[in-house]
Amino acid sequence: MRLAERMTEKQLKAVTKTRACGGVPGLVVKVVKLKDGSLAKYFILRESTINRIFTLGRYPQMSLADAFKKAADWKVKIRQGIDPSEEEKALKASLRRKSTSGDDRLTFEQLVYRWIEFNEARGRWNNPSKPKKEVWQGFFRNHIPDSIRMCPVEELKPEMFAAALGEKWRTMIDTPERILSDARQAIDWAIRSEFVPLMLNPAQVKDGKLGDLLPLVRAEGGHEPALPPKRMPLFFAELMKLVPVSQTARCLAFAILTAARNSTAREATWGEIKETEGQWFHVIPRERMKVKGEKIPFDRKTPLSPQALELLNTAPRIGLDPKAFIFPNINKGRNSPFTRDSVRALIKRMHDKQKAIDGIGWIDPEQTHAKTGKPRIVTLHGCARATFNTWAKDASGYGHPAFAKDLRESCLDHRNESYQCAYDREQALGDMREVFDAWGAFCFSQIK
Repeated sequence: MRLAERMTEKQLKAVTKTRACGGVPGLVVKVVKLKDGSLAKYFILRESTINRIFTLGRYPQMSLADAFKKAADWKVKIRQGIDPSEEEKALKASLRRKSTSGDDRLTFEQLVYRWIEFNEARGRWNNPSKPKKEVWQGFFRNHIPDSIRMCPVEELKPEMFAAALGEKWRTMIDTPERILSDARQAIDWAIRSEFVPLMLNPAQVKDGKLGDLLPLVRAEGGHEPALPPKRMPLFFAELMKLVPVSQTARCLAFAILTAARNSTAREATWGEIKETEGQWFHVIPRERMKVKGEKIPFDRKTPLSPQALELLNTAPRIGLDPKAFIFPNINKGRNSPFTRDSVRALIKRMHDKQKAIDGIGWIDPEQTHAKTGKPRIVTLHGCARATFNTWAKDASGYGHPAFAKDLRESCLDHRNESYQCAYDREQALGDMREVFDAWGAFCFSQIK
């Protein structure tokens, strides 16, 4: 029997009727229409050898990668004569008994939320658009199994974290690292606070047993792929065609024009756009910036070029709430910013379209995938930061005035609290405006 081609995440999101996932025989995504008209998607394993159908989980609470892994694991158990669904029920019942039987030991989930509350009370993680508790609710929902979530902290083992996150450690760039970093810090805090007995931290990667258990191969990180500056005007011309119908495209364009970091652009609010003496700025609170030092006595200000200002003037806006996001994710509600993945998906679609035209697409010719050897597709951060800096350094190459290194660094908000930066009390806003005005004109140079 011919096995269907393995389904991709993009295909799964677009599925509207039940179909095979491929990859693992019998794995199916079942689509059910709910009363409110929305579609629910469930991963089903049909095992013909014993004439059984197993429900593995619901998407997106269970990822496609996890469904493939679980289906493959369950098929092995079925061949061994084990009923995996009964085994899973028994495990969950055991965990529930532990949590409700008067055992007052701290579970991992309870510890994480207690650790978050402790640190928030001290003023840490002051980001109302992305509360730490909501981040961890997502981690528990999508990445951490009940066997860890409901386990007493003192019974956690490195092997449990390795089993749950090993594949993600190999294929995902930062999520498993963030999970394990927070888990390590929370458990260390519990030990210091004597909430749990003295123990070796099971989430310790560096110099810990968990580091010996996790795969050595990691997803590619390093520098973000950036577009060569000479290709930016054409890229921008194609991007601006999408702006009237895509808030994600408008967000990407704004990020590039303001040399913004990823979250700085995605989480920008209308209250951050301010006018001073006839000049417009994006004024970003210092706590939202990467450099948050208390000794830096001013918020980050980015002069808005005419092109950046026009993007804002033509952006749809509902109401006058200053806390409303400039680039809201309508699909998730008006007070939700776009995710990194939505911007990546937009650039990937642009790349595929351009590659069909010129055989190249929007890639960084200096960076290649370690496995495939193919050039890497550019990112928001690479285009908004590296491409901008490369352009700004080459005055004669791109026909703009020479910009001093300190000025370029100020435009990128590359600062520290020592040496000459310790004496800065304000940014060189006039000179910065010249840089961003020239950058905006360059980006729009092929737009008619």
